Formats: sequence, structure tokens, C-alpha cells
Amino acid sequence: MKTRYNLPQQLALLLGACLACASAQAQSSVTLYGVVDVGLGKAQGGKFGLNNGRGSTAANTSYHTPTRIGMRGEEDLGNGLKAQFNFETDSLVMGTGAVPGNLFNREAWVGLSGAGWGRLRAGNTTSVAFQGHIKYDLNGLSASSAMDHAGFSPLTWYGTRRAAQLQYVTPKFAGFEAGLGYVAAGNNSGQSSTQIRLDYGQGPLNVTYVAETKRIAANRTAQALGASYAVDPTFKVTGGVARSVSAARGEGWHVGAAKSFGPVTVGAQYARNTKTDVSATELFALYNLSKRTSLYLDVMDKTNGGAYQFGVVHRF
Repeated sequence: MKTRYNLPQQLALLLGACLACASAQAQSSVTLYGVVDVGLGKAQGGKFGLNNGRGSTAANTSYHTPTRIGMRGEEDLGNGLKAQFNFETDSLVMGTGAVPGNLFNREAWVGLSGAGWGRLRAGNTTSVAFQGHIKYDLNGLSASSAMDHAGFSPLTWYGTRRAAQLQYVTPKFAGFEAGLGYVAAGNNSGQSSTQIRLDYGQGPLNVTYVAETKRIAANRTAQALGASYAVDPTFKVTGGVARSVSAARGEGWHVGAAKSFGPVTVGAQYARNTKTDVSATELFALYNLSKRTSLYLDVMDKTNGGAYQFGVVHRF
């Protein structure tokens, strides 16, 4: 039987767990963190409103950065070995609607890491493909993402980027890093799936290749290659190609650029799906009021529609 929690109960559980962990050994640390995104806008296929990103009626769907609250912790086990955990939920209502019932639906994993051998993680978390390609979408998880609206974003290949899985990430050596993820058939309706990520990052250049075998029998292996170059500390350009999980969703290419002027960052991204003949253009601006609070404006124009949103994001 699934247990449903309301928001006060979730917060009480989070705070109670943090207090319990805080009384543990001195070499352990627990951090409570969160993001709040409150925005107004009109999403693709939706109507103007408060926090109804992507045309969804879900009140907890954010326009720019997913609203969430979580806790993460780490324990030093000695000899360079550390244990970590992360629990995170987005069951937070900023508009109207019912509170989702899945507690810690974003992150729920435990892991081990060592300086000499890398990081191991088990539980519900993002794919290694997502972890490698997020840096090539210059506006992050915004609902105006050009790649997402063109239909081939590695960040949303399956609609969700999370699954119960095992992950291993190597140490970084001479700029190179690799990741491997495995979703067992028992956690995915009888279809196992494997993800790989190959990263290179040195100086101003980053290059990443990711691939994920099908999670649904009728689909195909999805692949993406992305790159970015920092022209200077304030100006970055990106580009890449990707093939989505199904022929119906297609494949395509994307380019983008972002420039900072003090506390203000402005950028543009373009994506074209060469199979479905859909293209999307994204313009965005971010004004940092502080290290934790920002104002945003996103505009997206698509072959068959568009979207816009503006609001404030606060991190704690």
C-alpha cells in the first residue's frame, strides 16, 4: 500500500532526519537544501498562469528551475573512503492543485567514493547521460529548452531522467572521466538498460559522448555528442548532435551561446529536429540579485507554437 504524505509531513520528516543525523559522529555531515522557483508565464499548449510549466496542470512544475527540497550527507570512513546519501523531493505546491504523493521522488540513493577508484551509487537518481549533457543546455532545465521542444534532448529522452539504478563514475585523469549506469529489468517492466558517458574537460574545452540503450522494447539506443568552449570567463558557446530514443521523436542538432555582463547573463539557443522538421529558438536572460537569488526571463519560439515565462529563483 502506497503511503501519501502532505507537505507539512514531508518537511517534518526532512527536519527530523537532519536532526537525527546531526547527532551522529563528528566526521559526518548533513545538509538541508532547496530551490524555490515562482514564475508567471504561458507554456507550450497552456494558458498564462503561475507555475504551470510545459503546459502541465501540475502545480509543482516550475518554469525555470525545478522547485525542490532535499538533504544530502557524507561520512568519512577513513583511508580516503567516504559514504554519501541524497534524498530529494519536488512535492511542493507553488500554485493550486493536489500535492503529489511520492516522497523523495527526485533523489533517493546511497553511495561510496574513494579518491583512487571513483564513485559508486545505488538508488533512484538521474542517468549518467543526463549528468554528462546538462552542461550543454546553457539555460539548464528551463521549460523553454530549445532541445527539449525540438524533441531530442538527452535531458528528457524518456520524459523522466530518473530511474532506480546502479552507477559508477571513474576518477578524473588528465581531463578524462567515464560513467556507467545500469537499470535492471526488474526495475523497468522487464527491460534492462545500460548508460555510458565519456567526458573530456580541460581548460576552456568540454566534450561529452553519452549513450543509453532502450528502456522500452520498441525503442532504440539513444546517443548524443556535445561540446562547449569558453571563449573567455564571460562567454561560452555550445553545440552538439543527438538521436532520441525513438524514430518518432527523431534526431537533430543544436547550438547556443551565453554571455555575462556582471550580474546579468543573456543567451540564445537553437535546435532543429532533422526527422520531424521541428525547430525551436530559445532566448533567455538571468539577473543575479545575489549568489542565491536570481530573476529570469525565458522566451521560446517553435515551429508550431511558443512559450514565455518570467520569475524568481531562490536557493538555500
